Amino acid sequence: MRRVYLAGPPYADEYRRRASALVRSVDWEPVDPMRRDFRGRTQGNETQIVESDLAEIESCDAVLAAFMSPDEGTAMEAWYAHTLGTPVVAYTGGTPAHPWTVYVAAVVCADLEEAVRALAAMKLD
Repeated sequence: MRRVYLAGPPYADEYRRRASALVRSVDWEPVDPMRRDFRGRTQGNETQIVESDLAEIESCDAVLAAFMSPDEGTAMEAWYAHTLGTPVVAYTGGTPAHPWTVYVAAVVCADLEEAVRALAAMKLD
């Protein structure tokens, strides 16, 4: 089963819930880094958080990145996937895409359902 890393701001719970259900419906396994919830206790755990995120991105076939609002972590996760050659599907929620988002993304979608359809249609090696 193909795996997709769900990048997004720490408090984007609704996005994660909807994205997980949608990617499962197209037979992809969602990998949600927030299952290791460090909200409110990131200080002193930065290395564990980042290294775990990087390892999970490496283990996935694609990244679905929520860019509804600026978030440093999401930007770094998308950039890292891009440097690996891992496709990034950006979901903007209608927010105009930043040039960096357009640069790293294989596709940019305003709608989450559209983003998951684009993910499912990708031809991956």
